[in-house]
Amino acid sequence: MGKKQQILAVDDNSISLATIEQELEGEYEVIPINSGVRALQFLKKETPDLILLDIQMAIKDGIETLKDIRELKNCQDIPVIMLTSNADKQMVLKSSKLKISDYVLKPFKKRELSERVGAVLKKASEKQPASSALNGVQSLLEMENSGKSLMEIENLGKSLMDIENAHK
Repeated sequence: MGKKQQILAVDDNSISLATIEQELEGEYEVIPINSGVRALQFLKKETPDLILLDIQMAIKDGIETLKDIRELKNCQDIPVIMLTSNADKQMVLKSSKLKISDYVLKPFKKRELSERVGAVLKKASEKQPASSALNGVQSLLEMENSGKSLMEIENLGKSLMDIENAHK
């Protein structure tokens, strides 16, 4: 059996990090890090196969962290899945411009994160560009228990489709 793929999980909430580790630990090597600053220090030495990055973090949020990640030499093409409990349209737009691979609302359902990580890693290994906006729409539509109204989900979905069309 080969080496497990490495996933860097960045979230300042220890419960979220523990949930991510519990969900992915059997299939992947999960490296939990509790801040954007520490994640950047790690990325200067290591190149994981994928990054799970929370948007809402203290000191350095996920968007600022992702901007810095994309400037690092070996990190421009690492697939990134943004994690957030906030389906704010502006956050989706900002993260999409930074080449995210997917967008997952927290709390995610059991096994959802593992399935989404697997799909993004498969696309990356096939060298196919990830369709971030379409993945994000799928993500939102799958979130039956997200607490968001249908109108909010539809509006965010439309925004994501606009982003996808702009990248074509």
